[in-house]
Amino acid sequence: MITRSNIKAIGKRLRLIKTEDALKDEDLRILNQWRAHHDATLIYYGKMLKHEAGKLGIDLDQVTIAERVKRIHSMILKLQRFPQMQLSMMDDIAGARIVLPTNQDVLHLTNALKEKKSKHALIKLSNYIAHPKQDGYRSIHIIYRAKNQSPSIQIEIQVRSQLQHIWATGVEVFGTLEKTSFKTGDGSQAWQVFFRLLSSRFAIKENTPVLPEHERYSIKQLNTKLVQMIRKLNIIELLQAYTSMYASDWRQKRRKGRSGKYALITLNTQKNHTNVDIYPERKFTEALEKYASIEKIHHSSKDINVVLVNVDHINKLEQAYPNYFMDTKALSTHLSKIVLGEF
Repeated sequence: MITRSNIKAIGKRLRLIKTEDALKDEDLRILNQWRAHHDATLIYYGKMLKHEAGKLGIDLDQVTIAERVKRIHSMILKLQRFPQMQLSMMDDIAGARIVLPTNQDVLHLTNALKEKKSKHALIKLSNYIAHPKQDGYRSIHIIYRAKNQSPSIQIEIQVRSQLQHIWATGVEVFGTLEKTSFKTGDGSQAWQVFFRLLSSRFAIKENTPVLPEHERYSIKQLNTKLVQMIRKLNIIELLQAYTSMYASDWRQKRRKGRSGKYALITLNTQKNHTNVDIYPERKFTEALEKYASIEKIHHSSKDINVVLVNVDHINKLEQAYPNYFMDTKALSTHLSKIVLGEF
């Protein structure tokens, strides 16, 4: 049986773990049980998000919904960043994300979720669009507490526009290329400046607040500074050079007609390759065990990034997680338009 006390104890050990240390089998077993404990509620929210978006008349072909259980590496980073946090109280062990065409769609869906009567309790809503994070991150985060679950669990819902998703993907991809984590404050100062400028430029495009540090600039001044950074860091050329080396043949390997609900995505930056294993719903436990076996050894590796996800349609896998496929075509297009003055 999973108890809050043994999850808390594992959290204490994860906080102290070193990159070269392998995870203990018993800790992995309990962590897998803990992640699996969230699955049914996570699926409920994935379906609910699709239903609510459809009710608003949003074109579902232009919507991407994905669910994931948190990577152990991400748990470790979060525990180390927040010394007072307990693993048993972490509110994003399981998360669902919906990417919508426009920011207006984001606002409409957020309002619908706030007004909707749910069998679970909405306990927190963070509007990182009206109030962007210091690094430039923009999205809506909603935390629900599931009722009638023992031990109790929380689910994080992220609602973001396509433009906000492109920015977040860029942060992840450059973090992978530089073998650092920009979203945790690491990485060079120049790259951080670039991402903050880009966030504010995207915010202007969506008619939302820019970062406080950019409020004193006109659109022209902000554009000038952003273009200078794009050229200084040679960003467009770097994107084309680096990401063109990455490949994935998962679609060719996938058997025709094979049903799939879960995808285990493994990005190997040494081999410049992304591997995808597809699992039907009835093999969720098997997928979790494979996930854990990779994490046991590579939990903090800078060369192996792995995640277990569930998307509303398996053909939208790259759209949901472009950072695992090093796909920055949309970002390159927008950056080129910014440089040419066409954005």
